[in-house]
Amino acid sequence: MELTDFVHALKNDLDFGQALVHHRYTPPQDPAYEEDPALAPEISAILSHLGIRSLFKHQVDAIKNIREGANVLVATPTASGKSLVYNLSFLEMLLRKPAAKALYVFPLKALEQDQIKNLHFLIKGLKAKKVSTGIYDGDTSAYRRKQIRADIPQILVTNPDMLHTAILAYHDAWEKLFENLSLVVLDEVHTYRGIFGSHMNQVVRRLKRVCSLYGSKPQFALLSATISNPESFGQSLIEERIDVVDRSGAPRAGQHVVFMNPTASPNFSAARLFTRCIQAGFRTIAFTQSRRLTELMHMWAMQLAPALAGRLSSYRAGFLPSERREIEKKLNTGELLGVISTSALELGLDIGELEVCLLVGYPGSLVKTFQRSGRVGRSDFESVVLLLAQPDALDQYFMRHPGELFKRGYEPAVLDPDNEPITLAHLPCAAAELPLSSGDPFFQPHNKPGLMSRAVKERRLLLSAEGDCYYPARPRPHQSVNIRTAGEGYVILDENTGQVIGGIDAHRAFKECHPGAIYPHRAETWGVTGLDLKKKNVLARKIKVNYYTRPKTEKETEILEVMAVKPVANFLAKFGRLRVRERVTGYEKRLIRGQELMGTYDLELPETVFETEGLWFEMEDFIQNSLEPGQHYMGGIHAIEHAAIGLFPLVALCDRDDLGGISYTLHPEIKKG
Repeated sequence: MELTDFVHALKNDLDFGQALVHHRYTPPQDPAYEEDPALAPEISAILSHLGIRSLFKHQVDAIKNIREGANVLVATPTASGKSLVYNLSFLEMLLRKPAAKALYVFPLKALEQDQIKNLHFLIKGLKAKKVSTGIYDGDTSAYRRKQIRADIPQILVTNPDMLHTAILAYHDAWEKLFENLSLVVLDEVHTYRGIFGSHMNQVVRRLKRVCSLYGSKPQFALLSATISNPESFGQSLIEERIDVVDRSGAPRAGQHVVFMNPTASPNFSAARLFTRCIQAGFRTIAFTQSRRLTELMHMWAMQLAPALAGRLSSYRAGFLPSERREIEKKLNTGELLGVISTSALELGLDIGELEVCLLVGYPGSLVKTFQRSGRVGRSDFESVVLLLAQPDALDQYFMRHPGELFKRGYEPAVLDPDNEPITLAHLPCAAAELPLSSGDPFFQPHNKPGLMSRAVKERRLLLSAEGDCYYPARPRPHQSVNIRTAGEGYVILDENTGQVIGGIDAHRAFKECHPGAIYPHRAETWGVTGLDLKKKNVLARKIKVNYYTRPKTEKETEILEVMAVKPVANFLAKFGRLRVRERVTGYEKRLIRGQELMGTYDLELPETVFETEGLWFEMEDFIQNSLEPGQHYMGGIHAIEHAAIGLFPLVALCDRDDLGGISYTLHPEIKKG
C-alpha cells in the first residue's frame, strides 16, 4: 500500500474515520545547490568518494563563514546536512593546521554514537591525513578514558555533563586539547533553553576561560532546529557575535499531516493506530509525552499484535547504554519495524528509513512538532505525520482550529545568562578551575555586582587575604552541580541477581519506583520491592501483572520573595521565588486494558523540597461570592490551573511537563485563593 492510499483508507475506516478531522499535504521541495570554488581539493575528493556532487546553498554559506573566522549558527530543518558543515570545516582547518583539535558537544549520548559513525565515513576519504576521533562520556570505560587523556584525539566527542565535570574540572590533564582547540561544535542547541540553557551558558563561559589560560580562542559552530530567534539565542548562549544561516537548500519529500481526535481513550487508540500502521507495512515511530505511556503503549501493542514480538520496542531515558545501542542499530537495519519513544529520539539521530510519525498529543511547541515529524521522510520517499489529540485544552484547540498550527511562527528559544541561583552554583566551579577575580573578563556575573560577595557569605567562595581573588570554599564543587536534574540518580536492580535493569533520576524515583510500584520496561513488568534511600538503589523482581500503578501526591508552596506584581482583569498576578514541598502519599492500581481503578494504597515516603520561580494569581473574595448556585469554586480554579498549564507552551518554549501547578481556595500565607 502507498502512503496516499493509507491516508485515504484511514478517512474511510469505520473505526478511525470519524476521528480524522484534518488532512494537509505539503508538496516536495527541490534542492538549491551552490558551488564552493575555495573548497580544498582533498575535501572535494571526499565528497566525490561519497557520491556528493554538489553542496546545498546553506552548507556552502556556513562553510564560507567558518572559513572566514566567524562563529556560525545553522538553523535548518532535520535531514538538511548540517553535520557536513562542521565536519568539512574542521577537516579544512586540519589541512591548514595539523595540530588543530575540535570539541564536538552533543546533548545526548545516542547522538555522539551516531555522529562518530558518520564522521568515520568522511575521514576515510581523507587520504592526505589520518584523523583520530574519540568519545569521552559516562559510557566510556575507565581504560579507554585513560587512553584518550594520554593521546588526545583531534576530534573529541562528548556531552555537556562530561565537559562540566570531567574535562573542565581536570583541565590540566587536557592541556594539548585546550592549547590547540580550534573549533567547538554545539549540536541541537535549541535544547539548551530554560534552566538547562542557563547551565550550558555557564559551562561555555568556563570553557572559553580555560581556553584563554592555554592561549587558544576557538570558533563556535552551532546547529539548531528552526527557531524564531536564532541570532539572539546563539549570542546569549556563547556571548559572542554569531552569523546565522537559516535558509535551507536541502530537498524535502512530500508529507501528509493528519489530525485525529478520538472519542475513546486516546492513549489506547494511539496503540491501535501504531499497530495498524506497522501491519500496513510502514515503519513507524510514535512519540509520547511520558515514560509511563511509552511503556504502556508498548504493552498494548504487543497484546494487540502478538505476531510483532521482537519487531517493536520502547525507547526512553533510563535504559541501559547497551539497550539503547541495540535498539538504534535494529532501527537502522530494519530489524525493528516500530519504536515508541519519549523525546529521547527527537533529536538528529539517524534512525533509518521511517515512514510514519505518530504524535501522541501535541508536543507542546512547533519546534518540537517539526523536529519529531522530521524523523520520517528523510530520503526521497513521502511520509505521514499523525497527530492524535489528548483531551487537554491546547490539543483540542488545534483540533478545532487546525490551520492555526500551520500559521503560527516558530517559538523563540530563551535562556537567562544571569540566572542568579545557577550563576552562584557555577562560581565555585570556575574558581576551582582558575582563581576568580572580581574583574574576570570571561566570568562576570553580568548585572549582579554583589553576587561574588553573596557567594562568600554563603560559604561557596573564599576571598584571598589580599582581597583580589576568590577560591572555592569546598574541594571538587563540580560534583554538586547537576546541570540537568536535581539530586542523584537511582539504579534499578534485579533483587535476585543484582543485575542492573535501568536508572531513574531522583525526582521520579519516589513517584515511579516506590515500594509496590510496577516498573514497566520494554513490554515486561517489574514489581518494586524496595527503595534504598542511602545507597540510591531500587530493588525489583520480574512479575506478570495485568495492572499498572499511578502515584498520589500532595504539594505545598511557600512564598519566599515577590519579584513582580501586575493587575490582570479581576486578578492580581505575581511572580516570585517559591519553596515547593511534595510528598508521595500513596498509589493507585489500574488495569492495563481499560485503565479501571482496582484500589488505592498508602505510602510513607520522605518529602521532596526544592526552590523555584513561579507565577500565581490571587483572587478576591467577591469572585467566589458571585458564583451561581451549583457552581464549584475549587473545581473552577483547578480547571483554570490545568488550562493555564496546557496553554503555556503557546507563549513559551517548554513542555507541559516542565510546569507544575496547585490550586488553593485559601492559601495559608496570602489568606485568599
